[in-house]
Amino acid sequence: MSRPLTPPIHSERMTLRWGEMDAMHHLNNVAYFRYFEQARISWIEALGVNVQGDLESFVLATTTCRFLVPAVYPCNVVVELWAQRVGNASFTLSQVMRRDGGDETVYADGEAVLVWIDTATGKSKALPDHIRKALQPAG
Repeated sequence: MSRPLTPPIHSERMTLRWGEMDAMHHLNNVAYFRYFEQARISWIEALGVNVQGDLESFVLATTTCRFLVPAVYPCNVVVELWAQRVGNASFTLSQVMRRDGGDETVYADGEAVLVWIDTATGKSKALPDHIRKALQPAG
């Protein structure tokens, strides 16, 4: 997956932590998913969604990651999110983790499918208009 040409719907700078390195001295594969998750949660909270108690919220249906280049401590990264497919109750986000500054090496990319649900029933619901609008490219 290459980086989309449109601006991301969310971009977040983060710093790798020493404790996330594995026996090969690069970022452990599980940590990439955590960085993607943190960017998604920050974006969701910026939309005003309380991820711990609203009557309606998101649930993660699937997530993928392609490990392209090992990230090595010390390193600052940027995780960027783009909306790809928007359905009635779900959408797909593209996610990219790259070096912050310098050559902007892409360490990993992937996708996440999120579904809007009624938290009491666990059943999917149509995406609210304000979420749909937030999924549109800027410009």
